[in-house]
Amino acid sequence: MANARLEWLDPAGNRQSYALPVNFTWDYQELAQDETDRERALDGTMRSYLRGLKQRWGLQFQFISTAQKEALAAIKCAQADIDFYREGSGAKTFTGVWTNDLDFREVAPGLWSGSMILEEV
Repeated sequence: MANARLEWLDPAGNRQSYALPVNFTWDYQELAQDETDRERALDGTMRSYLRGLKQRWGLQFQFISTAQKEALAAIKCAQADIDFYREGSGAKTFTGVWTNDLDFREVAPGLWSGSMILEEV
């Protein structure tokens, strides 16, 4: 598998791109509509918002460098929608947001492990 890639807009509105390090594993899920996503209109009729399945990608990073960790932290701090490309040179897989906290921990001097959960918007 070629390196995956992330693209997003920085706070200045410039398009940024980052190729993920090869040392990550991933988990993929499709999420169904939440059954509680309903409400009543003023006339008492029930409203439901139909939406298709959403994608969720969980990326686990093991033993990445401090520079790679800092690059990922900058993406998290941008608080922007992220275009995820599973294959760096391929088509866009989906657009999502980074939903979990920044949880990178130093597991050896200069090496970090953590995760990124991307949920489709």
